Amino acid sequence: MPEKISKLDDGKVSDITELLDALANTGKQAVPFALTLIAKRLKTPWQLIRLATKAAASKTAADVAATPYAIAVTMVLDLIEDKKLALRFALRNNRVLVAKEILTGIYDTEQALQVLIDDLEQSDWGIRLHRLTEAIAALVEAEVSRFPDNVGHVLGSRSLRSRQSLSGRLTNLAWKGRDAMTGGAAFFKGLIGQG
Repeated sequence: MPEKISKLDDGKVSDITELLDALANTGKQAVPFALTLIAKRLKTPWQLIRLATKAAASKTAADVAATPYAIAVTMVLDLIEDKKLALRFALRNNRVLVAKEILTGIYDTEQALQVLIDDLEQSDWGIRLHRLTEAIAALVEAEVSRFPDNVGHVLGSRSLRSRQSLSGRLTNLAWKGRDAMTGGAAFFKGLIGQG
């Protein structure tokens, strides 16, 4: 496995899954440890959830939860929890630019979870994500409210939530289109017996 993984694409997911499958056969307790090592090598740690979503029969939260690597989603939620604590620390120490970077990472991770897992809101993962995002929003609101209304705050900028920008919405639409095409192709292969 490479020392650094800039993007966890389908080829790398397949390679890593083979290694994880071999490790899981020796003992399932080693899988979370291996996933932690993989996450540390990822340039974007939230991509760890791709191991769980690629192994699932569909993108629904229930199917993802049934995979042997479902714990990757919980680990990504733990990452958001850690970032929430780091955000609180940065805000207490008036490190606004650090807080901005942390908040952008949180929003990107939240978006990835919502795009890659269908019916997330009804799952335990979705409930936890909702609680985390509410707590994070309260931290941001407390910081932004310290300033007069006519003074903008970098943490109140809509550009932090890239999915609300035109570029973010187009990216989200492209992901959904790719998923529809991939899912449709798999469905039709199954119908004609080539899956």
